[in-house]
Formats: sequence, C-alpha cells, structure tokens
Amino acid sequence: MKTIRKIGVVLKEGCDIEGGQFAIDALQKHITMDDVVRLDEKLIKDQNPLYLDAVVDLNERLKASVKEAHDQGEFPLVFGGDHALAIGSITGVAQKEHAVLWIDAHGDCNTEESSDSKRIHGMPLAVVQGYGHPSLTYLVDRPIEAKNILLVGIRSLDDAEEALMKQWGVRWLTMEDIRRQGLEWMQREVMVFAKQAKHLHVSFDCDSMDPMHFPGVNTPVRGGFVSHEILPLLENVLSLDTISSMDIVEFNPTRDPNFGTMNLILTITKLLETQVRRN
Repeated sequence: MKTIRKIGVVLKEGCDIEGGQFAIDALQKHITMDDVVRLDEKLIKDQNPLYLDAVVDLNERLKASVKEAHDQGEFPLVFGGDHALAIGSITGVAQKEHAVLWIDAHGDCNTEESSDSKRIHGMPLAVVQGYGHPSLTYLVDRPIEAKNILLVGIRSLDDAEEALMKQWGVRWLTMEDIRRQGLEWMQREVMVFAKQAKHLHVSFDCDSMDPMHFPGVNTPVRGGFVSHEILPLLENVLSLDTISSMDIVEFNPTRDPNFGTMNLILTITKLLETQVRRN
C-alpha cells in the first residue's frame, strides 16, 4: 500500500488571477499537507511569459518535492491554484513512456509565441512535451510524447493553440464529442488509453466542471461536467495500478460561495485515498 504525499502549491502568478493563492489555506482546513511550496515573491517581475523567473523557480522546487516522494515509493498528490504547477508535478515523476490524462476545459498547449495572454497556466502541457520558452523546457528531463497524452472535457481552445496540438499529434475529447457520443463512449476511450499506459499521471483541472455547480475556479467555461459524469470515470482511472501521481488545480476559493468546488476536491481526494489503499 502506497503512502500519499499531499503537496500544496501556493500560486496565482501562472494565471495572474486573484484568489488562487488562497487555495491551500482553504484546503488545509480539511486536508493535512505534507509539504507546501510557495512562490518567491522577490522574483516577481513583468516578463514574457508572465512572471517567468518566479514560476520557473517554484516549479523547480515542486519538481524536487514530487521526485523525492516518487523515489521513496510514495504517491505525490499536488493541490493548488493555477495549472502552471503541472510543469513541476509532471517533470518530477516522468519516466519512459509516461502518459498524462489531462481533464480540463482548456488545452494548455500554448507557447509564449502563440499565447495572447502570456500566462504560463496556459502552457504547461506544451512545456512537458518539450515546447516553449527555454527557461521552462529546461525543467523537462524526459518529454512526454504526444501519443501518450489524452485531454478530456475540452471546450475552449485558442486557434493557434489548436493548430499546435494538431501539429504535435495530441489527442483530445471535447465536451461536444462527449455529449454526442455519450458517457459510456468517453469511459471506453479513456480506459483504453489509461490501461495502455506504463506510468500514468492524472491532471485534474477544476474548470473541467460546469461552473453553474462548481464556480470556484480561475477561468470558468460553461457546459462542463457534473459530478455523476466525472466521478465514475475518476474512480475507474484511479483504480489502475499504473497511476503514480495526480494534481488537482485551478481552485479559487474566493469564487466558491457554497463550497461546491471545495467539496468536489475533498470527494476526489477521498476517492484517491480509497483506491491507493486497495492497490
């Protein structure tokens, strides 16, 4: 039975949206963090990509924490504000033929050249493939191959970003696909992908959910998942022996008045704990 190492990341600078920096304080009322990684505010300056030095430094330290947990046979579970932290959470565990299941409303495959906002939270899935600013890709020891990536729940892509994803060969299931083909189809597609993986990282962005019910996110996009659509999928994926790490990101407690998003995170955490104990 693996031990889960819970790592909190205090970060909003990847998206530059107020509120995400309070995610860990809010979660710590319910979850004991084994480690907390904070941004070094002395490094914050206007750059392209935005706050590059500060975000690189944070991900370098997060990578070390995740790698230590992984090397000790633990399961790194990373919580946080914005999705820029996935650079560290993935590079810290990446091995040969590592696969990534990316559950998100967005593609997060921009580079500093394709991005209009220059926000790094829109770039992590590009970076872990080895694309983007050299200061970011420097953290990547073993790039994730496009054939080992599946995005689920996509409903907001920039045109240039979509062109890059097609060029690289990344595969994604849009919410339109899922609504048309059905939840059983989604389950089959995801499980075929996940069962073929030698090592699997799951990156769960809270904005994959419908903001009508789960508003506590930085960049909401209408038309996302509801609980009965996503929890059975996660239960199946998290039961696999090959899953070795996970992050839960983009939680913004200042936008979560009825604690719907908070409760979802707590539910997913308990689900993971149950499955890891069984494995």
